[in-house]
Formats: sequence, structure tokens, C-alpha cells
Amino acid sequence: MAAIDPGRGLSARAARKYLFALALAACLEKTACAKTDVQFILNSMYQSGHGGKQVYDGSGDQSLTLFEPVLYIDSSIDHNTSIFGSVVLDALTAASAKAFDSATGASNHGKPTNPGGASWQTREGADLGFSKRTGSWAFTPTAGYSSELSYRSAHGGLNVQKFLAEDNFVLSGGVFHFSDAANPWDLAKKDFAGFKSKTTNSANVSATQILGQRDIALAGLSYTAQNGFLEGTRNTVSTGTVTERASEVLPQDREKWTANARYVHALGANTAFHLDYRYYTDSWNIRANTWEPSLAFSFSEDTKVLRVLYRRYSQSAAKYYADSFAGTRDFMTSDSDLAEFTANEGGVQLSGSWEGEDGTDWEAGGTALYYRRSNDLQAVIVQLSLTAKF
Repeated sequence: MAAIDPGRGLSARAARKYLFALALAACLEKTACAKTDVQFILNSMYQSGHGGKQVYDGSGDQSLTLFEPVLYIDSSIDHNTSIFGSVVLDALTAASAKAFDSATGASNHGKPTNPGGASWQTREGADLGFSKRTGSWAFTPTAGYSSELSYRSAHGGLNVQKFLAEDNFVLSGGVFHFSDAANPWDLAKKDFAGFKSKTTNSANVSATQILGQRDIALAGLSYTAQNGFLEGTRNTVSTGTVTERASEVLPQDREKWTANARYVHALGANTAFHLDYRYYTDSWNIRANTWEPSLAFSFSEDTKVLRVLYRRYSQSAAKYYADSFAGTRDFMTSDSDLAEFTANEGGVQLSGSWEGEDGTDWEAGGTALYYRRSNDLQAVIVQLSLTAKF
């Protein structure tokens, strides 16, 4: 993902990953135990802004519309064993992609679209995981893939947990591998350049401690190494006038380090305060800080939960970033996700549960977020979910 601010940028993959993370977080936070959970989530996002220096036609238009249905299934084999997975099929259209297609036909294999028309692209993907607890240990291997016109990805990983002090203290560690490939558009040849590989390896560790009846704390560290084709498949830079553009060029390796902390405090029987902090740094000289406080309220005998969210994010620019370049350089990017900016986000989440006449437990939820950042980008994100527990 090009963006450091997850899911907030021109990159459609970044947007998808952010929406997927929202959905996954919703799944992981469920505490009800059921033999089988089937959850359908519909994600949508509309993004606008005219500060995208990487946009091919020089307009800066970063508008993006994304629709993403996701189906999750989690089936418990026994109290200590479960199998879970998801399938996704999404579609998007972006102003910058339309402008690019009109001039090059990049997403239509040499057949330019109507300049005023929408150019939809689709992606499909699937993930599968297995979780097994043995004594005080829990092992969770996962694997998955996704495919679209100019990008494909396959990944696998293993997460291990150790439960101590009657499960009041949990150590967690994971390793993950992504084998990806991107198919960039060659501006000179007016054709796809062919798939180029990218590998990502990451490792993380964390510790969670129940401090008392009202408090929980978590701290974690992660490291990620990327190698291969790290440019965007359509990102360009200005090397003179608006009409003189070239594809961005970035190093073939990147290292990322992240430290994060979370504190949860119960303010009362039905209210809890969450505070998350994350510090990020990488070998491209980006430094970022994220603060995310939230309040959660439960009511109607804990069958409904309302959460109010706020997020403050700031980052420095990558050392290869500039709005434009006087000629070509070894490395150059004008991707707005790699510029210096600050961002604010606010929103609400609401969920409720009830029991059906046939004994099935149901849960419905919704999330609405508004995002705005200092380099002229804003987005509205909506997520709806429906879960059946058999």
C-alpha cells in the first residue's frame, strides 16, 4: 500500500485495505460464541479532492467511488477450534483512472473510453484461516489471494498467542508473507509493461494486560520489509509542463517500523473510553503519528452499542516526493499519499442484536465516517453489516 495513512488516498488498494480492516475489526470484537457466524458486509466510499499531483492529466482530480461486498464465515468445530474465511468482489471507478483511460486506454486494453463516462474495474479475493487453541497456546495460520486488472496478490501467515495469568496476560506474535505483482502502464509504449513482482514480509509482537476490572492495556511492535516494484501502476510526475509527464520511480526496497499502544478504561457499567496511539517510521524518511480516542456506550440491556470515533493523523513527506520535477531523477514521486499532510476523521458506529423466532441470533450494524486532510482530499465512508449466528 502506498499510503501510510491507511486507506486514505488515491490508491484504490489502500481504500480497500482500510475498509477490510474495519470489517475485520468488527468481526474480531464480537464476544458471542456461536457454532457458525455468517456475516455480510457492504462497504462504500466516496472520495474527492483536487490536490493529486500524481494524476496523469494534471487536473489533480482524486475522486473515487468504491463498492465492496464481503461475505465472512466463521465456523466453530469445537470450543478450541474454528475455521474462518471471506470472499470479496468489489468495483470502483476513479476520476484519475477515467482521465488516464481516455488518453491511453489503460484499463480497456487499448480501447479508450468516453472521456465523460465511468470506467469501472473489479477485484475478487478470498481468505481462509484456521484457529486452534491447545492449553495456553493458540495457533492461527491464514492464507488468501486477490486479483484485479493491474494487480494480484497471494499471502500467508501464522499468528501465535500465549495466555498467562489465567488469561489476564496475553503475548502475541505473527509472521506474514505477501507475494504480489503489479502491471504498470508504459507511457511511451502505450501498453501494459507486464507484471512485475513485489514481496512483503512482516513480523509483529504485542502484549495485552488486564489491569483490573476497569482497565486493559496493549503495546505492540511491528517490522515490515518490501522488495520489488513499489511504484503505483498509474502514478505519474510532472517533469516540465503539464503535458510533460513520466511514470514515478521509487526504490525497490522499503523498511517500515511501527510502535502502537492501546488503553481501555470503563467509565461505568455501560460506558468505556478507548485511546490508541501509533508511531510509524520508514526508510523513505516518512514519520507519522496517529491518535485515536473513542467512546463506546451500551444500552438496551447491552443489546445495542454506540461508538463515537475521532482520529488525528500527521506525517512528514517521503524524501523522494516533490510536486513537480525539473527533468528526471533516479527516484521521484508526486503521490499525494507520500506528501506531508495532517488528517482528521470523525464518525459513529452503531450495532444491535436480537434473537429470531427460529433461535438464530442476529446482529446488524453500521459505520459512517468523514475524513479530511490538509492536501485537499476528503472522503465519506459507509459500512453496513448483517450477521446471523447459528
